[in-house]
Amino acid sequence: MEGDTVDANPDIKRTPEKRRDERMQVDAKSVHGDSYRYNMNYPSIGMCYIINNKNFDPKTGMNVRNGTDVDAAQLRQTFKKLGYKVKVDNDLKCAEIVNNLKKVASEDHTNEASLVCALLSHGDDGKIYGTDGFLDVKILTDFFKGDKCRSLVGKPKLFFIQACRGTELDGGIECDSMESDGPAQRIPVEADFLYAFSTAPGYYSWRNTTTGSWFIQSLCEMLNKYGSELELMQILTRVNNRVAMDFESASNIPGFNTKKQIPCIISMLTKEVYFRL
Repeated sequence: MEGDTVDANPDIKRTPEKRRDERMQVDAKSVHGDSYRYNMNYPSIGMCYIINNKNFDPKTGMNVRNGTDVDAAQLRQTFKKLGYKVKVDNDLKCAEIVNNLKKVASEDHTNEASLVCALLSHGDDGKIYGTDGFLDVKILTDFFKGDKCRSLVGKPKLFFIQACRGTELDGGIECDSMESDGPAQRIPVEADFLYAFSTAPGYYSWRNTTTGSWFIQSLCEMLNKYGSELELMQILTRVNNRVAMDFESASNIPGFNTKKQIPCIISMLTKEVYFRL
């Protein structure tokens, strides 16, 4: 059945995360160069790892995510065009997600300029679903922190997450038209990450069962159009605009029709990301 649906989730009780105060020394050559632009002049631009979860164990209560295979295919094509080595894994359990990302982080990325990871699944705020349950997104991204994945220190680590972050619906609002090289340096282990979420905290994330999710559709469109010329944050701002202005839900479920969505970009990047030299 065609139409828009959400990457829905049950009510999940959150568990607190432990915080660590750790520091490390890094070679300034891996951090500097053009002081406001990441060095992408490596033998490889990097790896793009896509986890595409469509089918879920009935015990989770999660529906089949029809349309997600379109997202995965578009992401594969888009990042291959940008020069990335793309790997896609489908329908992974929680333990498999953890083990696979831990393995990616343990690999030698010395000759790679960056890392891209896309997570396509059901979710809740701070959570992502494996096919058999949920786990904290932070557990997954922590594998790539500077003190754990040293070969990516000073390099951009880009996470694109298509999943719900709650059960709120955005009804939108009517508005008027708006046209018109040096010494060694210490850096934070949390630096050089970017998290691009499909929706704002607390909200549903929309996915068309035939054409794919609003966010991934827009992301791939804008990367294909501007990936060779614009900086990443400029591209993502255009993704936000595309999703916010050009999409509205069409649903037969009471209360779910004519709803809106806005992606949420969280950046700890310290430089500008240009995919092309």
